[in-house]
Amino acid sequence: MDPISDCQRAVDGAREMIATVQPNEMAKSTTCESWDVRALINHMIGVCQNFAGGLRGAPPGAGTAASDLAGDDPAGAYLRAAEAVMREWRAPGALDKTLKMPFGDMPGAFAARIMVGDQLIHTWDLAKSLGRPYTMDEDLTSATLQFIQENIGPDLRGPGRPFAAAVECPESAPLQDRLVALAGRRP
Repeated sequence: MDPISDCQRAVDGAREMIATVQPNEMAKSTTCESWDVRALINHMIGVCQNFAGGLRGAPPGAGTAASDLAGDDPAGAYLRAAEAVMREWRAPGALDKTLKMPFGDMPGAFAARIMVGDQLIHTWDLAKSLGRPYTMDEDLTSATLQFIQENIGPDLRGPGRPFAAAVECPESAPLQDRLVALAGRRP
């Protein structure tokens, strides 16, 4: 699979879900502990901005200090952040760069997989929190599940760490359920 087109598919799915959010839903709680819908969307925008900055060689976290990145137009704010990061991913040599990210330096190809997983899983979080139907792209789900199984160990999971502890889920469960459980969510 091509990491750059996978990033595009992940941000497209996120963009479509964020576009459904109504102003009166921004304060709803989410499946992400201590985040409401606004905080979740702010995180998703911030992730796009951080990866765009990392691809440009900016210092980690540069340009994401605003506490409310979504503002009055979360769909527009996300669209702008997604377009900016996708321009950076499409630049020649993007996958060969080493990105300096808030959570450590990483090769571009690895960073692309992290971004896909983040946007894919948080789109599920948003849909679940809003009671919207959402079916993850099966190819992205399969690739992300494999990536997390191979790269995100127990040392990166739990309170104060980048990833939640995995939740039990049978191997016979659908891919989407297995992925969200591996990401610490109850399917």
